Amino acid sequence: MVKFEQVRSPHVSKFEQGIGLSDYRDSWENPVTIGDRSPVPRASFGRLFDKFESSGRSARMSERVMDMRVLQLGVGSVGEVSSRTMAPDPDVSCVVLADLDEKRLAEVAAKLPAGKVETLQLDATDKEALVKALSGVDLCFNALIPEYNPDIMLACLESGTNYLDMAAAGPRDIVGTADVDEEIAMDAEFKKKGLTALVFFGIDPGASDVFARALYDQFDTVERLTVLDGDNSSVDGVDFAPSFSPTTMVEECLILPPHAFENGTMIRRKSLSTTREFDFPAPVGKLKVWNVDHEEAQLMPMFLGDKGLRDADFFIALDDQWVNLLLTWRKLGFDHNKEIEFEGAHFRPLDLLVSRLPKSVDLIGRMHGAVCVGALADGTIAGKRVRRYMYQITSHDEAFRTMGVQGTGYQTGIPAACGALLLAKGIFSKPGVFAPEQIDPAPFLELMTEHGTPWGVVDLPLEA
Repeated sequence: MVKFEQVRSPHVSKFEQGIGLSDYRDSWENPVTIGDRSPVPRASFGRLFDKFESSGRSARMSERVMDMRVLQLGVGSVGEVSSRTMAPDPDVSCVVLADLDEKRLAEVAAKLPAGKVETLQLDATDKEALVKALSGVDLCFNALIPEYNPDIMLACLESGTNYLDMAAAGPRDIVGTADVDEEIAMDAEFKKKGLTALVFFGIDPGASDVFARALYDQFDTVERLTVLDGDNSSVDGVDFAPSFSPTTMVEECLILPPHAFENGTMIRRKSLSTTREFDFPAPVGKLKVWNVDHEEAQLMPMFLGDKGLRDADFFIALDDQWVNLLLTWRKLGFDHNKEIEFEGAHFRPLDLLVSRLPKSVDLIGRMHGAVCVGALADGTIAGKRVRRYMYQITSHDEAFRTMGVQGTGYQTGIPAACGALLLAKGIFSKPGVFAPEQIDPAPFLELMTEHGTPWGVVDLPLEA
């Protein structure tokens, strides 16, 4: 395998040394060569950054464009990472942290630069209070669970505030909450108000979609796009350990029929019905991955379909014991999110299962290993078949040592903050609702590297 990363001192953690991709462009290296994986020509990505720099936007990234005031809703692990990434930036004048939990607000606020943080106890479901809070800021940074997204977007339209979130909920016909299409459908309203909404800007969805767009731009034809998420971590004292919201993980893996773009048609598969192995770049390695429902399977065909795309999927690595547990839950008839009655008690089987799982916040400092998220493109460049994987790897141990969070929180929070910084720096300012596939990848990728989430690229052997 040949992989490419930013050149860095071996004595400095990648979380402590941010190297801009303007430097990266001129310093590709292939530190390890194993097997039949091939180097990616530096020129392939050089063209992407040449275009960015020739536009003049690269230079503007080092200039102060505006003093953006941000209202951040939610201060969980991801929210902590995002606020600690945004607040030190000179183009952000203040991050207003909003949550119901006053103690947690104080904890996170203490980690932000003095004079650049305020706190507000706020119930985001209180529309009047939310609109009032939004009226005094330039951007609403939504770090809450995605079920709240549509109502918060409507509040932004009422208050005249730009918006960013990290994922969608839904699908409505299964779980009763808004899916990808309902957020995208608000495009005309945001355009009419002259406001920008960046939607689904976490790691996956988010950076994974930007990787897909960057690869799409290099290829002459793209027949397949696959997002692959692999985590080789172990957890001290825990058998089943979701690295993100247990409720979301059970829903994605078991309850939701995965969207998939297959032979040019959008379909929905049965959950936990499609699996394969994938050899992730070191140190993650070969893992068994499963097709689950995720935003990218809808977004990539929507915005990256005009170079011959026939297939688009999302796969995530799942432990065999976890899969067996979920399949047993299905055999018991519990693969839904509806209430049932038992001896006079009413409850959701989903809630019962989740109650027996550790919360992701309780795993902080106990997870060891690394998580890799990336996009794989299959197509042609200059008439030759190419399989190219673009990815980001985060160490759980490094994330804990650096920010006191586990790797998934770190890996999600920084790309979301980078989306906000695109707005703060005036790099992206179009009115409307925009998915990650719709932005220029170069400035986003540069910000990811600068803030501690560098990425790599590798060409994989062609499939038989």
